[in-house]
Amino acid sequence: MGCWVLVAGASRGIGRAAARLLLEEGCSVVVSARGADALRSEFADASENRVKIVPIDFSRTEDLEGYSVEVVNLTGGLSGMLYSAGMQKTLPLTQSKFALAEEIFRLNAFAAFELTRLFAKKGAYNPKGASFVLLSSLAAHEGALGTALYGASKGALEGFVPAAASELAVKKIRLNALILGTVRTGMSRQFIEKMSEGQKKSLLAEYPLGLGEPEDAANFIAYLLSEKARWITGQTFTLDGGHSVRAIYAAREGE
Repeated sequence: MGCWVLVAGASRGIGRAAARLLLEEGCSVVVSARGADALRSEFADASENRVKIVPIDFSRTEDLEGYSVEVVNLTGGLSGMLYSAGMQKTLPLTQSKFALAEEIFRLNAFAAFELTRLFAKKGAYNPKGASFVLLSSLAAHEGALGTALYGASKGALEGFVPAAASELAVKKIRLNALILGTVRTGMSRQFIEKMSEGQKKSLLAEYPLGLGEPEDAANFIAYLLSEKARWITGQTFTLDGGHSVRAIYAAREGE
């Protein structure tokens, strides 16, 4: 692919899998997350010429402009960006105070908006073209107890994409989003481990193709970041292992 891609949230889960795949496909990668030690450990086997480690807490949106300057100085301009950083706190709506809403929105949405803005500036991206991918969630589309703020933050992310993509297209920057179902990451495993056996069985029944693996998402992300997707922008894609068609699947299974 011969490019520099920023992976925000690269220390675990989907971000880590995407960074690994991009390296395999020939990209050089800037990997960022809050924990510098975790990043060094995860990418210790990679060439320093191919991987640049730039730790940052993305929820500190006031630091993002300086961060973007550092990334551009290291790369000369990005050919792609994946924003996979995020947080989820499950709380009843009555306990979800404004301070928590602000915390969730800063990391899940505002940082993504700001990075898209900053890396769309002249000199910050490859003038031949670039692709930005933002990660969303089914939580923005389905009701689940305790996820109102998380779902709202992901809904904001999806609402940002069409209008922003229309502005970025004239710069040859593509912007797309992915709605993901349950993927077996460290965060989701912790959540699943707290379930009863009955709850786990019900969850698995909602995914005809099974729960996702980080690599399932990474494969599609790599495609969107590549020139193979040069004619795609302003779109939001759903990767959910058949979850959205489960009612039809269940009915046919019972025939």
